[in-house]
Amino acid sequence: MKASIMHTASLVLALGLASAGDAAAQAGASLKSGALTPYGAERGASKDGSIPAWDGKPVAMTVGADNKRADPYAAEKPLLSITAANAAQHAEKLTDGTRALLAKWPAMRIDVYPSHRSAVFAPAVYDAVAQNAARARLANGGLTVEGAYGGIPFPVPKNGHEALWNHMLSYRGQLTSFTADKYVMTASGDRVLTNRQRTSLAYPYYDPKGKPEAFSGEWARARLDITEPPANSGQAMMTIDYVDNYSKPKDGWQYVPGQRRVRKSPSLVYDTPDASAAGLANFDDVNLFIGAQDRYQVQLLGKKEIYIPYNNNGLFRKPVNAVIGKGTLNPDAVRWELHRVWVLEATLASGKRNVAAKRRLYLDEDTWQAVLADTWDAQGKLWKTGQAYTLLAGDEPSASTLSYTWHDLLSGGWVYAAAINETGGVSYQDFDSKQLSRFTSGALASGGVR
Repeated sequence: MKASIMHTASLVLALGLASAGDAAAQAGASLKSGALTPYGAERGASKDGSIPAWDGKPVAMTVGADNKRADPYAAEKPLLSITAANAAQHAEKLTDGTRALLAKWPAMRIDVYPSHRSAVFAPAVYDAVAQNAARARLANGGLTVEGAYGGIPFPVPKNGHEALWNHMLSYRGQLTSFTADKYVMTASGDRVLTNRQRTSLAYPYYDPKGKPEAFSGEWARARLDITEPPANSGQAMMTIDYVDNYSKPKDGWQYVPGQRRVRKSPSLVYDTPDASAAGLANFDDVNLFIGAQDRYQVQLLGKKEIYIPYNNNGLFRKPVNAVIGKGTLNPDAVRWELHRVWVLEATLASGKRNVAAKRRLYLDEDTWQAVLADTWDAQGKLWKTGQAYTLLAGDEPSASTLSYTWHDLLSGGWVYAAAINETGGVSYQDFDSKQLSRFTSGALASGGVR
Protein backbone atom coordinates (compact mmCIF):
# COMPACT_ATOMS: atom_id res chain seq x y z
CA MET A 1 0.00 0.00 0.00
CA LYS A 2 1.20 3.48 -0.76
CA ALA A 3 2.22 5.85 2.02
CA SER A 4 -0.86 8.04 1.82
CA ILE A 5 -3.16 5.02 1.95
CA MET A 6 -1.25 3.60 4.90
CA HIS A 7 -1.69 6.93 6.67
CA THR A 8 -5.45 6.83 6.21
CA ALA A 9 -5.68 3.17 7.20
CA SER A 10 -3.72 3.91 10.39
CA LEU A 11 -6.04 6.79 11.19
CA VAL A 12 -9.12 4.59 10.70
CA LEU A 13 -7.61 1.89 12.92
CA ALA A 14 -6.80 4.42 15.63
CA LEU A 15 -10.32 5.80 15.55
CA GLY A 16 -11.77 2.31 15.65
CA LEU A 17 -9.96 1.58 18.91
CA ALA A 18 -10.81 4.92 20.52
CA SER A 19 -13.90 5.78 22.52
CA ALA A 20 -16.75 7.48 20.68
CA GLY A 21 -15.79 10.85 22.12
CA ASP A 22 -12.11 10.44 21.31
CA ALA A 23 -12.93 9.24 17.80
CA ALA A 24 -15.11 12.28 17.14
CA ALA A 25 -12.39 14.59 18.42
CA GLN A 26 -9.75 12.93 16.26
CA ALA A 27 -12.01 13.03 13.21
CA GLY A 28 -12.59 16.76 13.70
CA ALA A 29 -8.87 17.34 14.20
CA SER A 30 -8.00 15.47 11.01
CA LEU A 31 -10.35 17.69 9.00
CA LYS A 32 -8.84 20.84 10.47
CA SER A 33 -5.26 19.69 9.99
CA GLY A 34 -5.43 19.98 6.21
CA ALA A 35 -4.45 16.35 5.62
CA LEU A 36 -8.03 15.65 4.56
CA THR A 37 -10.44 17.60 2.39
CA PRO A 38 -13.57 19.04 4.04
CA TYR A 39 -15.36 15.91 2.79
CA GLY A 40 -12.91 13.47 4.40
CA ALA A 41 -10.82 12.50 1.36
CA GLU A 42 -7.04 12.55 1.30
CA ARG A 43 -6.08 16.03 0.15
CA GLY A 44 -2.67 15.10 -1.25
CA ALA A 45 -1.72 13.50 -4.53
CA SER A 46 -0.80 9.86 -4.86
CA LYS A 47 2.88 9.03 -4.45
CA ASP A 48 3.50 8.90 -8.21
CA GLY A 49 1.29 11.92 -8.92
CA SER A 50 -1.12 10.02 -11.16
CA ILE A 51 -3.94 11.01 -8.79
CA PRO A 52 -3.60 14.77 -8.28
CA ALA A 53 -4.03 16.72 -5.09
CA TRP A 54 -7.49 18.14 -4.43
CA ASP A 55 -7.54 21.92 -4.93
CA GLY A 56 -11.17 22.63 -3.96
CA LYS A 57 -11.91 24.79 -7.02
CA PRO A 58 -15.24 24.24 -8.79
CA VAL A 59 -14.89 23.46 -12.49
CA ALA A 60 -16.29 26.21 -14.73
CA MET A 61 -19.42 24.84 -16.35
CA THR A 62 -21.78 25.91 -19.11
CA VAL A 63 -25.36 24.64 -18.92
CA GLY A 64 -27.60 24.46 -21.97
CA ALA A 65 -31.27 25.35 -22.16
CA ASP A 66 -32.00 21.62 -21.87
CA ASN A 67 -29.98 21.46 -18.62
CA LYS A 68 -27.24 19.42 -20.32
CA ARG A 69 -23.82 20.28 -18.91
CA ALA A 70 -20.71 20.64 -21.00
CA ASP A 71 -17.85 18.16 -20.87
CA PRO A 72 -14.89 20.17 -19.55
CA TYR A 73 -12.43 17.44 -20.52
CA ALA A 74 -13.69 16.69 -24.02
CA ALA A 75 -10.35 17.52 -25.67
CA GLU A 76 -8.33 15.03 -23.62
CA LYS A 77 -6.99 11.78 -25.05
CA PRO A 78 -6.68 8.43 -23.25
CA LEU A 79 -3.43 7.69 -21.44
CA LEU A 80 -3.88 3.95 -21.97
CA SER A 81 -6.44 1.38 -23.03
CA ILE A 82 -7.12 -1.90 -21.24
CA THR A 83 -8.60 -4.94 -22.98
CA ALA A 84 -8.78 -8.63 -22.19
CA ALA A 85 -5.37 -8.97 -23.83
CA ASN A 86 -3.53 -6.74 -21.33
CA ALA A 87 -5.91 -6.87 -18.33
CA ALA A 88 -3.49 -9.05 -16.35
CA GLN A 89 -0.91 -6.25 -16.44
CA HIS A 90 -3.42 -3.91 -14.74
CA ALA A 91 -5.21 -6.44 -12.52
CA GLU A 92 -4.23 -4.64 -9.31
CA LYS A 93 -6.24 -1.59 -10.38
CA LEU A 94 -9.28 -3.49 -11.69
CA THR A 95 -12.19 -4.93 -9.73
CA ASP A 96 -13.30 -8.54 -10.07
CA GLY A 97 -16.36 -7.43 -12.01
CA THR A 98 -14.41 -5.22 -14.42
CA ARG A 99 -12.00 -8.06 -15.17
CA ALA A 100 -14.95 -10.40 -15.72
CA LEU A 101 -16.55 -8.01 -18.21
CA LEU A 102 -13.30 -7.69 -20.13
CA ALA A 103 -13.04 -11.46 -20.30
CA LYS A 104 -16.67 -11.98 -21.34
CA TRP A 105 -16.99 -9.34 -24.05
CA PRO A 106 -14.11 -9.00 -26.56
CA ALA A 107 -15.27 -5.51 -27.59
CA MET A 108 -15.07 -4.27 -23.99
CA ARG A 109 -12.30 -1.74 -23.44
CA ILE A 110 -11.34 0.67 -20.71
CA ASP A 111 -9.94 3.98 -21.88
CA VAL A 112 -8.08 5.60 -18.98
CA TYR A 113 -7.87 9.40 -19.06
CA PRO A 114 -5.99 11.87 -16.83
CA SER A 115 -7.48 11.94 -13.33
CA HIS A 116 -9.33 15.06 -12.21
CA ARG A 117 -10.54 15.46 -8.63
CA SER A 118 -13.41 17.65 -9.73
CA ALA A 119 -15.84 16.93 -6.88
CA VAL A 120 -16.48 20.18 -5.01
CA PHE A 121 -19.47 21.05 -2.81
CA ALA A 122 -20.88 24.20 -1.27
CA PRO A 123 -19.32 25.70 1.89
CA ALA A 124 -22.54 25.02 3.82
CA VAL A 125 -22.17 21.30 3.10
CA TYR A 126 -18.56 21.32 4.30
CA ASP A 127 -19.58 23.17 7.47
CA ALA A 128 -22.18 20.50 8.18
CA VAL A 129 -19.63 17.71 7.60
CA ALA A 130 -17.29 19.31 10.15
CA GLN A 131 -20.14 19.50 12.68
CA ASN A 132 -21.20 15.92 11.92
CA ALA A 133 -17.68 14.71 12.70
CA ALA A 134 -18.31 15.75 16.30
CA ARG A 135 -22.00 14.93 16.69
CA ALA A 136 -22.96 12.00 14.41
CA ARG A 137 -23.14 8.49 15.82
CA LEU A 138 -24.59 5.10 14.97
CA ALA A 139 -27.19 3.24 16.98
CA ASN A 140 -29.03 -0.08 16.72
CA GLY A 141 -26.06 -1.99 15.38
CA GLY A 142 -25.30 0.51 12.65
CA LEU A 143 -28.86 0.71 11.31
CA THR A 144 -29.60 4.19 12.67
CA VAL A 145 -27.76 7.49 12.26
CA GLU A 146 -28.24 9.99 15.07
CA GLY A 147 -27.13 13.63 15.31
CA ALA A 148 -26.17 14.09 11.65
CA TYR A 149 -27.58 16.66 9.26
CA GLY A 150 -26.71 18.47 6.04
CA GLY A 151 -23.59 16.52 5.03
CA ILE A 152 -22.01 13.10 5.11
CA PRO A 153 -22.16 11.94 8.74
CA PHE A 154 -18.77 10.22 9.08
CA PRO A 155 -15.91 11.92 7.19
CA VAL A 156 -13.45 9.55 8.88
CA PRO A 157 -15.40 6.26 9.03
CA LYS A 158 -14.51 3.66 11.65
CA ASN A 159 -16.53 0.78 10.16
CA GLY A 160 -18.47 -0.37 7.14
CA HIS A 161 -21.88 0.84 8.26
CA GLU A 162 -20.53 4.37 8.73
CA ALA A 163 -19.02 4.37 5.25
CA LEU A 164 -22.22 2.98 3.71
CA TRP A 165 -24.26 5.71 5.39
CA ASN A 166 -21.89 8.22 3.81
CA HIS A 167 -22.77 6.75 0.41
CA MET A 168 -26.49 6.99 1.08
CA LEU A 169 -26.42 10.48 2.60
CA SER A 170 -23.92 11.97 0.15
CA TYR A 171 -24.89 15.23 -1.50
CA ARG A 172 -26.98 14.87 -4.68
CA GLY A 173 -28.70 18.26 -4.56
CA GLN A 174 -31.63 19.59 -2.55
CA LEU A 175 -34.43 19.30 -5.12
CA THR A 176 -33.37 17.41 -8.23
CA SER A 177 -35.41 16.50 -11.29
CA PHE A 178 -34.80 14.87 -14.67
CA THR A 179 -36.45 12.60 -17.20
CA ALA A 180 -34.59 9.36 -17.84
CA ASP A 181 -34.83 6.13 -19.80
CA LYS A 182 -34.18 2.52 -18.88
CA TYR A 183 -32.91 0.10 -21.51
CA VAL A 184 -32.63 -3.68 -21.26
CA MET A 185 -30.20 -5.51 -23.52
CA THR A 186 -30.01 -9.22 -24.20
CA ALA A 187 -26.81 -11.22 -24.67
CA SER A 188 -27.51 -11.33 -28.41
CA GLY A 189 -27.56 -7.54 -28.63
CA ASP A 190 -31.30 -6.78 -28.70
CA ARG A 191 -32.29 -3.51 -27.02
CA VAL A 192 -35.65 -2.55 -25.49
CA LEU A 193 -36.71 0.76 -23.99
CA THR A 194 -38.63 -0.54 -20.99
CA ASN A 195 -39.27 2.70 -19.16
CA ARG A 196 -39.21 6.48 -19.51
CA GLN A 197 -39.96 8.33 -16.31
CA ARG A 198 -39.98 11.80 -14.84
CA THR A 199 -37.87 11.56 -11.71
CA SER A 200 -38.26 14.04 -8.87
CA LEU A 201 -36.02 13.82 -5.79
CA ALA A 202 -36.31 15.83 -2.60
CA TYR A 203 -33.71 15.72 0.16
CA PRO A 204 -35.08 17.09 3.45
CA TYR A 205 -31.76 16.14 5.03
CA TYR A 206 -30.18 18.98 3.03
CA ASP A 207 -32.79 21.66 3.77
CA PRO A 208 -30.52 24.65 4.67
CA LYS A 209 -33.23 26.01 6.96
CA GLY A 210 -33.40 22.81 8.97
CA LYS A 211 -31.55 21.75 12.11
CA PRO A 212 -30.49 18.31 13.30
CA GLU A 213 -32.58 18.52 16.47
CA ALA A 214 -35.71 19.23 14.39
CA PHE A 215 -34.95 16.75 11.60
CA SER A 216 -37.89 14.40 10.87
CA GLY A 217 -35.65 11.48 9.94
CA GLU A 218 -36.71 11.43 6.28
CA TRP A 219 -33.53 11.84 4.29
CA ALA A 220 -35.01 11.45 0.80
CA ARG A 221 -38.29 11.36 -1.05
CA ALA A 222 -38.48 10.10 -4.63
CA ARG A 223 -41.35 10.31 -7.09
CA LEU A 224 -41.30 8.48 -10.43
CA ASP A 225 -43.95 9.19 -13.09
CA ILE A 226 -43.84 6.78 -16.03
CA THR A 227 -44.60 8.24 -19.47
CA GLU A 228 -43.45 5.41 -21.78
CA PRO A 229 -44.05 2.80 -23.07
CA PRO A 230 -47.75 3.52 -23.69
CA ALA A 231 -48.86 0.37 -21.87
CA ASN A 232 -47.30 1.66 -18.66
CA SER A 233 -47.95 5.37 -19.10
CA GLY A 234 -49.63 6.90 -16.07
CA GLN A 235 -48.10 4.55 -13.52
CA ALA A 236 -46.32 6.28 -10.68
CA MET A 237 -44.28 5.37 -7.61
CA MET A 238 -43.13 7.21 -4.54
CA THR A 239 -40.68 6.21 -1.81
CA ILE A 240 -39.40 7.69 1.44
CA ASP A 241 -36.03 6.73 2.90
CA TYR A 242 -35.16 7.22 6.57
CA VAL A 243 -32.00 7.51 8.63
CA ASP A 244 -33.47 4.91 10.99
CA ASN A 245 -33.40 1.54 9.22
CA TYR A 246 -34.07 -0.19 12.53
CA SER A 247 -37.69 0.94 12.82
CA LYS A 248 -38.36 2.30 9.31
CA PRO A 249 -36.48 0.56 6.48
CA LYS A 250 -38.40 2.35 3.68
CA ASP A 251 -41.91 3.39 2.69
CA GLY A 252 -43.35 3.01 -0.80
CA TRP A 253 -46.55 3.69 -2.71
CA GLN A 254 -47.70 2.78 -6.22
CA TYR A 255 -50.40 4.22 -8.48
CA VAL A 256 -51.79 1.91 -11.19
CA PRO A 257 -54.12 3.68 -13.69
CA GLY A 258 -56.31 0.61 -14.25
CA GLN A 259 -57.14 0.48 -10.55
CA ARG A 260 -57.46 4.27 -10.14
CA ARG A 261 -56.00 4.10 -6.67
CA VAL A 262 -52.80 4.41 -4.72
CA ARG A 263 -51.62 1.37 -2.80
CA LYS A 264 -49.05 1.21 -0.05
CA SER A 265 -46.39 -1.08 -1.44
CA PRO A 266 -43.96 -3.03 0.72
CA SER A 267 -42.38 -4.46 -2.43
CA LEU A 268 -40.33 -1.43 -3.51
CA VAL A 269 -37.49 -2.47 -1.23
CA TYR A 270 -34.66 -4.95 -0.78
CA ASP A 271 -34.19 -7.58 -3.51
CA THR A 272 -37.65 -7.32 -5.07
CA PRO A 273 -36.98 -7.46 -8.83
CA ASP A 274 -37.54 -4.27 -10.78
CA ALA A 275 -39.93 -5.41 -13.52
CA SER A 276 -38.74 -2.68 -15.88
CA ALA A 277 -35.20 -4.08 -15.57
CA ALA A 278 -36.34 -7.56 -16.63
CA GLY A 279 -34.99 -9.04 -13.42
CA LEU A 280 -31.45 -7.79 -14.09
CA ALA A 281 -31.63 -5.31 -11.21
CA ASN A 282 -33.59 -5.15 -7.97
CA PHE A 283 -34.91 -2.17 -6.04
CA ASP A 284 -31.87 -2.14 -3.75
CA ASP A 285 -29.56 -1.94 -6.80
CA VAL A 286 -30.44 1.71 -7.53
CA ASN A 287 -27.26 3.82 -7.39
CA LEU A 288 -25.53 0.41 -6.93
CA PHE A 289 -27.03 0.21 -3.43
CA ILE A 290 -29.90 1.94 -1.69
CA GLY A 291 -32.14 1.11 1.22
CA ALA A 292 -31.92 -0.57 4.58
CA GLN A 293 -28.72 -2.23 5.77
CA ASP A 294 -30.42 -4.59 8.20
CA ARG A 295 -29.82 -7.71 6.11
CA TYR A 296 -26.05 -7.31 5.96
CA GLN A 297 -22.95 -7.18 8.04
CA VAL A 298 -20.83 -4.48 6.43
CA GLN A 299 -17.05 -4.54 6.70
CA LEU A 300 -14.71 -1.68 5.81
CA LEU A 301 -11.80 -3.29 3.96
CA GLY A 302 -9.75 -0.13 3.49
CA LYS A 303 -8.67 1.99 0.57
CA LYS A 304 -7.08 1.30 -2.77
CA GLU A 305 -6.36 2.96 -6.10
CA ILE A 306 -8.42 1.59 -8.99
CA TYR A 307 -9.78 2.60 -12.37
CA ILE A 308 -13.36 3.84 -12.14
CA PRO A 309 -15.86 5.58 -14.45
CA TYR A 310 -15.56 9.30 -13.67
CA ASN A 311 -16.29 12.77 -15.06
CA ASN A 312 -18.71 11.32 -17.61
CA ASN A 313 -20.50 14.45 -18.80
CA GLY A 314 -19.50 13.41 -22.33
CA LEU A 315 -21.36 10.10 -21.94
CA PHE A 316 -24.60 11.88 -21.07
CA ARG A 317 -24.36 14.18 -24.09
CA LYS A 318 -24.19 11.38 -26.69
CA PRO A 319 -27.26 9.87 -28.43
CA VAL A 320 -28.17 6.45 -27.13
CA ASN A 321 -27.26 4.78 -30.44
CA ALA A 322 -23.68 5.92 -29.86
CA VAL A 323 -23.68 4.75 -26.25
CA ILE A 324 -25.10 1.24 -26.11
CA GLY A 325 -22.88 -1.48 -27.52
CA LYS A 326 -23.06 -5.27 -27.40
CA GLY A 327 -22.57 -6.51 -23.88
CA THR A 328 -21.52 -3.16 -22.42
CA LEU A 329 -21.68 0.54 -23.06
CA ASN A 330 -19.67 1.60 -26.09
CA PRO A 331 -16.10 1.95 -24.78
CA ASP A 332 -15.69 5.12 -26.86
CA ALA A 333 -18.40 6.78 -24.76
CA VAL A 334 -17.14 6.05 -21.23
CA ARG A 335 -14.33 7.89 -19.47
CA TRP A 336 -12.30 6.02 -16.82
CA GLU A 337 -9.83 7.56 -14.38
CA LEU A 338 -7.56 6.39 -11.57
CA HIS A 339 -8.97 7.34 -8.15
CA ARG A 340 -8.78 6.26 -4.53
CA VAL A 341 -11.82 4.39 -3.30
CA TRP A 342 -13.06 2.94 -0.04
CA VAL A 343 -13.82 -0.77 -0.36
CA LEU A 344 -16.83 -2.16 1.52
CA GLU A 345 -17.94 -5.77 1.72
CA ALA A 346 -21.48 -6.64 2.79
CA THR A 347 -22.30 -10.25 3.65
CA LEU A 348 -25.69 -11.60 4.66
CA ALA A 349 -26.34 -11.43 8.37
CA SER A 350 -27.38 -14.56 10.22
CA GLY A 351 -31.01 -15.42 9.62
CA LYS A 352 -31.44 -12.83 6.85
CA ARG A 353 -32.11 -13.37 3.16
CA ASN A 354 -31.28 -11.52 -0.05
CA VAL A 355 -30.48 -12.91 -3.48
CA ALA A 356 -27.18 -11.02 -3.24
CA ALA A 357 -25.28 -13.14 -0.71
CA LYS A 358 -22.28 -10.84 -0.85
CA ARG A 359 -21.75 -7.36 -2.23
CA ARG A 360 -18.58 -5.39 -2.67
CA LEU A 361 -18.95 -1.65 -3.11
CA TYR A 362 -16.28 0.83 -4.19
CA LEU A 363 -16.90 4.36 -2.88
CA ASP A 364 -15.12 7.28 -4.53
CA GLU A 365 -13.27 9.11 -1.75
CA ASP A 366 -14.24 12.57 -3.05
CA THR A 367 -18.01 11.98 -3.30
CA TRP A 368 -18.52 8.93 -1.02
CA GLN A 369 -20.74 7.47 -3.74
CA ALA A 370 -20.49 3.92 -5.06
CA VAL A 371 -18.97 3.95 -8.54
CA LEU A 372 -18.46 0.19 -8.95
CA ALA A 373 -20.14 -2.81 -7.34
CA ASP A 374 -19.79 -6.59 -7.53
CA THR A 375 -22.38 -9.13 -6.38
CA TRP A 376 -22.01 -12.83 -5.55
CA ASP A 377 -24.87 -15.33 -5.44
CA ALA A 378 -25.64 -17.91 -2.76
CA GLN A 379 -23.29 -20.42 -4.42
CA GLY A 380 -20.39 -18.00 -4.16
CA LYS A 381 -20.29 -17.21 -7.89
CA LEU A 382 -19.56 -13.72 -9.11
CA TRP A 383 -23.00 -12.96 -10.51
CA LYS A 384 -23.42 -9.28 -11.35
CA THR A 385 -21.29 -6.19 -11.68
CA GLY A 386 -22.47 -2.60 -11.66
CA GLN A 387 -21.02 0.69 -12.86
CA ALA A 388 -22.23 4.20 -11.98
CA TYR A 389 -21.31 7.27 -14.01
CA THR A 390 -20.53 10.59 -12.38
CA LEU A 391 -22.15 13.82 -13.59
CA LEU A 392 -20.07 16.90 -12.85
CA ALA A 393 -22.15 20.01 -12.16
CA GLY A 394 -19.61 22.69 -11.39
CA ASP A 395 -22.35 25.32 -11.46
CA GLU A 396 -24.15 23.72 -8.50
CA PRO A 397 -21.46 22.81 -7.34
CA SER A 398 -21.75 19.04 -7.05
CA ALA A 399 -20.57 15.76 -8.48
CA SER A 400 -22.80 12.70 -8.20
CA THR A 401 -23.50 9.44 -9.94
CA LEU A 402 -26.54 9.45 -12.21
CA SER A 403 -26.86 6.73 -14.86
CA TYR A 404 -25.76 3.23 -13.96
CA THR A 405 -25.50 -0.23 -15.50
CA TRP A 406 -25.90 -3.72 -14.08
CA HIS A 407 -24.42 -6.66 -15.98
CA ASP A 408 -25.49 -10.25 -15.38
CA LEU A 409 -22.21 -12.11 -15.89
CA LEU A 410 -23.98 -15.45 -16.15
CA SER A 411 -26.73 -14.69 -18.68
CA GLY A 412 -25.01 -11.84 -20.53
CA GLY A 413 -28.03 -9.55 -20.21
CA TRP A 414 -27.62 -6.03 -18.87
CA VAL A 415 -29.55 -2.88 -18.05
CA TYR A 416 -28.72 0.80 -18.56
CA ALA A 417 -30.79 2.84 -16.10
CA ALA A 418 -31.39 6.55 -15.44
CA ALA A 419 -30.13 7.32 -18.93
CA ILE A 420 -30.56 10.98 -19.89
CA ASN A 421 -28.98 10.70 -23.34
CA GLU A 422 -32.27 11.35 -25.16
CA THR A 423 -34.21 13.28 -22.53
CA GLY A 424 -32.29 16.41 -21.47
CA GLY A 425 -30.21 17.14 -18.40
CA VAL A 426 -30.65 17.52 -14.66
CA SER A 427 -32.37 20.45 -12.96
CA TYR A 428 -31.18 21.48 -9.48
CA GLN A 429 -33.26 23.73 -7.24
CA ASP A 430 -32.97 25.01 -3.69
CA PHE A 431 -35.00 23.08 -1.14
CA ASP A 432 -38.52 24.38 -0.60
CA SER A 433 -40.63 22.56 1.97
CA LYS A 434 -43.76 23.52 0.01
CA GLN A 435 -42.56 21.24 -2.78
CA LEU A 436 -43.00 18.24 -0.51
CA SER A 437 -46.74 18.43 -1.23
CA ARG A 438 -45.89 16.78 -4.56
CA PHE A 439 -44.48 13.80 -2.67
CA THR A 440 -47.68 12.52 -1.03
CA SER A 441 -50.00 9.65 -1.84
CA GLY A 442 -52.76 12.12 -2.74
CA ALA A 443 -50.52 13.96 -5.19
CA LEU A 444 -49.44 10.62 -6.62
CA ALA A 445 -53.05 9.73 -7.44
CA SER A 446 -53.87 13.06 -9.06
CA GLY A 447 -50.67 13.12 -11.08
CA GLY A 448 -50.81 9.54 -12.21
CA VAL A 449 -54.21 9.60 -13.96
CA ARG A 450 -53.84 9.41 -17.74
